[in-house]
Amino acid sequence: MCEMSIKGNILVFDCTNSPYEFMSPEFIGNNIRAMTTLVRTDFEKIRYEEQLVFELTGEKADIILSYIRFLKQVEKLLLNQQIYGREDDDAYNQRKTTMAKIYEELMMNPLLAERTITEYNEAQPSKAAFYEAFKAYKAWLKGILQKLQSTKLYALVKERGDMRQAFIHLLNMKIMQFVDSLELLLPEGSKPLDKPGASYELDYGYKITIYDVPGSEAYWYIIENPIVDSLPPEAVAEARKLIEREMSAVRGVQTKDYNQMMDEKMREYRKYFIEWANTNKVALSPQQALVLARVCASWVAGLGEPIEVICLDKRDVTDVYIDSENAPIYIDHAIFGICHTVYRYNTRLVDQLFYNILATDQTAVFGPQNPIVDVVLKRLNMRCHLQGPPATFGERQGALRLMKQTPFTYAEYLRYHAFSAFFAGYDDMMVFLGTSEAILGLKGVGKTSFTAAKMIAIGTKMRIIPIQDIEEIPVSAYRKRGFHIGVMRAMASDKEVESTQAGSALSLVTLTSATLRMGDAALIINEVRSRTAIQGIINLLNTQPGVFVLYNLHAESLKDIRDRLELVFGIPGASMFATDRYTFLKKVRFGRKSATYRLLGKAYESDIENKKFEEVFSFERGKDIETSHCRALFVENQELNKWLIDDIDLGALQKNLVLKFVPPALQRRADDRGIAPEQMVMQAVFKGKVYSQIYRAYEKYGYYELLEMDFVLKASSLANKLLKSLEDEEGNIDYAVADREWALQFEQLLAEEIEFLKMKKEQSS
Repeated sequence: MCEMSIKGNILVFDCTNSPYEFMSPEFIGNNIRAMTTLVRTDFEKIRYEEQLVFELTGEKADIILSYIRFLKQVEKLLLNQQIYGREDDDAYNQRKTTMAKIYEELMMNPLLAERTITEYNEAQPSKAAFYEAFKAYKAWLKGILQKLQSTKLYALVKERGDMRQAFIHLLNMKIMQFVDSLELLLPEGSKPLDKPGASYELDYGYKITIYDVPGSEAYWYIIENPIVDSLPPEAVAEARKLIEREMSAVRGVQTKDYNQMMDEKMREYRKYFIEWANTNKVALSPQQALVLARVCASWVAGLGEPIEVICLDKRDVTDVYIDSENAPIYIDHAIFGICHTVYRYNTRLVDQLFYNILATDQTAVFGPQNPIVDVVLKRLNMRCHLQGPPATFGERQGALRLMKQTPFTYAEYLRYHAFSAFFAGYDDMMVFLGTSEAILGLKGVGKTSFTAAKMIAIGTKMRIIPIQDIEEIPVSAYRKRGFHIGVMRAMASDKEVESTQAGSALSLVTLTSATLRMGDAALIINEVRSRTAIQGIINLLNTQPGVFVLYNLHAESLKDIRDRLELVFGIPGASMFATDRYTFLKKVRFGRKSATYRLLGKAYESDIENKKFEEVFSFERGKDIETSHCRALFVENQELNKWLIDDIDLGALQKNLVLKFVPPALQRRADDRGIAPEQMVMQAVFKGKVYSQIYRAYEKYGYYELLEMDFVLKASSLANKLLKSLEDEEGNIDYAVADREWALQFEQLLAEEIEFLKMKKEQSS
């Protein structure tokens, strides 16, 4: 039961411990019964405190309270024995039973009570003495009916269909189109956000719009689909029945791979709806049948329609969060940060969601003995972190991390203002040269994505070994494109004690040591959290100088790392100089409702000789992202601090390039290769210009594929080959010539790619 209390002129219901689902028929019936016990009904507000707080004020509150006053009048009649006549009257028991039935129906559905009253009939009295009571009871029923039909709640129930729909409407909610769960409505005054990237389309006809909502600091993420909205009512009703039937039956389905179940069901349901439409003479286009089949498969074998749609938005959504049953789902948007959605999963839908995730991994065990589990849903390339009691206070929670099928590219990072084009070129060059690096930052700044992006710069001429405790780096995407990758699975890095049981994962330290015995390789170590893992990496870097390691961990500053090494792990701070580069990522916002930018904060290089860390790049904040800069601290030329450098004249820059100092790690690599540092800086500028041109091409033609891995690899490889062909015996390149040659080659490469993308688009349509 809800706990009812009165706070001044507010009637409050605490529904957090109610055994009934919020706004279910049972919930509403009990809620109305509770209100009939009130001594006063002159409240200004009615408040329901559940996972959210819902308030009825003004006219909406009066609709409920006036109906309660009516019920209290009926209750008095119910207890008035005189309206039933004499006890020896033939109809006495019938009248008493009917009045009790009417009273109960008034609390469940006034339309039922109306029908009971209008259909009431009793035989003519057998004695004249009973006739007055006969007429009086009929008059009482007529009066109740007239009073009932004059109430606003009756009119609303008649308009909406039943009491549940009426209450849900008053609370600014609605029932989901295909399943029996509640969905919020946009508050009054909400407006589509007038900003770039606030409205876009996805596959299967879905459209995403970001809304600015009055009184809400966070934006709302709204999903619409004209195809779904245009479905015939008969098709929607059939889909609801199909989903209800199949959700119960799917757990008994035998399949070789549950990862394929969603696709199998979608094909099965598409055929089903086409045949059903033909049989029942319902107009249903093939496109509508496909979308309807996908909706049904999403609920039966997937994560539910809302989350499956969000998964189509991998370019902009990074995380999906479920705090508990009946709590609104919310997301982390790459541009607009945390955004609310209108969708809530009730207990049954959360049951189905958890089952469908866990069924894809037969080794995953989830329950009271193992209340926390991580599963990678390969179909969606999603990392699912699930929690339940006793790790929670009774709720089941989910944090679903959407991982890109292909990694971010430097050109793609330019779209999000993550860093400048010059930094992109510089980082590309330093990774290609094999400098060890730590990618650092707090939770959620994109360390893993940035680490994975660097693998493109490593190229196909070196063996790459990612070591991770869960599949977050898209290894298969690299293998398909000719990269030599031998991924290894380590024990979860936050576990301090190594397991020696057969079949258990090995520690990061053990794997790293074993890997390097197999030959030279670039080690990519994802998510370093434990003492043993940090000690292992420090030992590796100090005992095997020059080893190529890229790793990421949570840290906010160099002092933070040094203090952790010395005070927590007992490792000398001087061990930090074994890592060539330290790159710090951060989240930045400009005002309370600005987009959230995940970008480069600072970049340092280790000066081994002078035992210090030289700052080489730094984010300089402006009034907005466009007026901010990713400043290169080692060059005088200010034009290199612009976000894009596609218009830079490389020949003129080569003549006028002035270095304030040479970054230490760059100096070491220049000495190793016998190339002047200025030449290497020009190479970084050249690659930065390449990535700028790729981004400009995306802006011009609108094909997002230009920013993605395939085209970026083509352009980067072509640029690298051009530099090699122009290098003289002393390792120098005339960048005026390189600039001219590259302009011609890139123009041809881009024309071929645009032609291919146009053809691909025509074929898909």
